[in-house]
Amino acid sequence: MSPVQISLVDVASDLPETLVDNDYFTSQSDAPEHPMFRGTRSRRHMGADDTASGMIARAAQRIIDRLDLDVTRDIDVILTNVSLPDEPFTGCGAVVAKRLGVRPRQIVDLANGGCISFVFMLEQARALFATTGARSALIANVQTAAGRVFAHERNRRLPQSAVPGDGCGVAYVRADDSAPVLSIVTRNYPDFAEDMRSCGGGPAWWEPRAEPLNLDFSESKLASIIARGNRMVPDVLRAALDEARLAPSDVACLVTNQPNRTFLRNWREAIEMPESRHVDTFDDYGNLFGAAVPIGIEKACERGVLRPGDVLLIGGFSHAGDYAGAAAVRWRVH
Repeated sequence: MSPVQISLVDVASDLPETLVDNDYFTSQSDAPEHPMFRGTRSRRHMGADDTASGMIARAAQRIIDRLDLDVTRDIDVILTNVSLPDEPFTGCGAVVAKRLGVRPRQIVDLANGGCISFVFMLEQARALFATTGARSALIANVQTAAGRVFAHERNRRLPQSAVPGDGCGVAYVRADDSAPVLSIVTRNYPDFAEDMRSCGGGPAWWEPRAEPLNLDFSESKLASIIARGNRMVPDVLRAALDEARLAPSDVACLVTNQPNRTFLRNWREAIEMPESRHVDTFDDYGNLFGAAVPIGIEKACERGVLRPGDVLLIGGFSHAGDYAGAAAVRWRVH
């Protein structure tokens, strides 16, 4: 089966209103600072009334208005990846469709791919276009764990709690060549699937508990997680460039996930990319998990780093290294 040419047509974001600075965490910190968990200045936190579905719907509506889409005809698929969905048994996709008035052929709420699930969803959209006749999709990444988990009073003292920020990025993908996705490369590493887990002691995460849920990496494996991230991401970025028959010098803009400043520096240096072409929002928004990619693309456009006809390179890894992905895009040729 021949692959369908898909295009990354537009992106839009939505962020919670609550701005949180470092004093919210450091004044209560009693744990040593690890380089894995440092560097951001501020972040946004979801409030009790904020929902992932609401953020997706608002960001998507901006795209719908800009592109003058007919929601009854121009959105065939909705794909979502939400770090902590609004409800435990149902995903956000159907709620988003209801709010927007969309009647898609497929709604897929994904729980894998983590911080680079944007690339995974691009790949899934391409596969759905090739096999179902669908021609358009909304792809939504939402990070919700900062306000819902890391803001808990007992979690604020943990070193990892200051890094995440909440936010939503949505992309519109279409089967055409207006902003062609030139390559997609994805790799799974199941051996590392259990190196990031929910913890806090006591019972399983779904059972009643005295301590709040939190997410953490195994302390004994932090060094190896950093080493594998430094290896995986440059490897998959180079693979995406090779598949697209491009060199790093052809890339106008690099957008990756953004766990910390050390990873960002190491990744761009490994592929010889100037800092000015590697766009991130880490200082202002913290680690946005999967939402970092679509929000980063939007910021790259606003800052003038990404312009029509430029090559955009996307990449990153997820969780503790169980998955890596990258894609090259020719931005808005038409």
